[in-house]
Amino acid sequence: MKDQALDNLWLARAMYDLGAVTFGDFTLGGSTVNSPVFINPRAIIGNPTALAVAARLMYQEVTLAQSLRRTKAQPYEVVAGVPVGGLLLATAYSLESGVPLIYSRQQPEGTGARGVEGRYQPGARALLVDDIIAGGRSVTETARFLAEHDVVVHDAVVLVDREMGARQRLKQNGINLISIIKLDVMMNLYHANGLISEEQFDRYQEYVRANRAALAAEEDTPPPEANKGNGALFDATDKA
Repeated sequence: MKDQALDNLWLARAMYDLGAVTFGDFTLGGSTVNSPVFINPRAIIGNPTALAVAARLMYQEVTLAQSLRRTKAQPYEVVAGVPVGGLLLATAYSLESGVPLIYSRQQPEGTGARGVEGRYQPGARALLVDDIIAGGRSVTETARFLAEHDVVVHDAVVLVDREMGARQRLKQNGINLISIIKLDVMMNLYHANGLISEEQFDRYQEYVRANRAALAAEEDTPPPEANKGNGALFDATDKA
């Protein structure tokens, strides 16, 4: 990794320089609708130093969360990548941390059956790794799939958080979210350094205001009874 310091702002700038930030009108899944900005963190594989910094920052944040007096992250025996972008980061995380890697094969591929690739003990706890999160659906679906194969998920770490309600939704499902870079921080950095225009920045702010108002209204609505409880929905004993 040479002598590059662990700096999330440096990493945000590196992503911009690698072409990970695009402006337009993007609808991706159910959480990101008509967004004026698209972030593709997978671009960091084009810079091994940036990839190493990302993995080390993630490992550092998870380790810190585990070491606090009021622990905010649980121990884990394996690292699981959320396909596809999360698997790239999970591989780097595994190399950085020395923790074995697994990944979910949710569809049959070639001679490989649907299941989990890698070695683990039944009931193993997995740390989920993803590159970007908006509403949290990909993390939730991966956690549920792993639960069907006797792997427990209590924590997830993501590189970029679009802050589109994922933290609250994952919490309702018993999953704690740790994020390294907020999209707001990235956009403020780009604006302050003249990397994006005033118009692009204003469009982003308008988009955020509208979506956060909608999220606030959603949070005022009580969650379904099925989502209430103190334990993770995706415990290895829960196959629902």
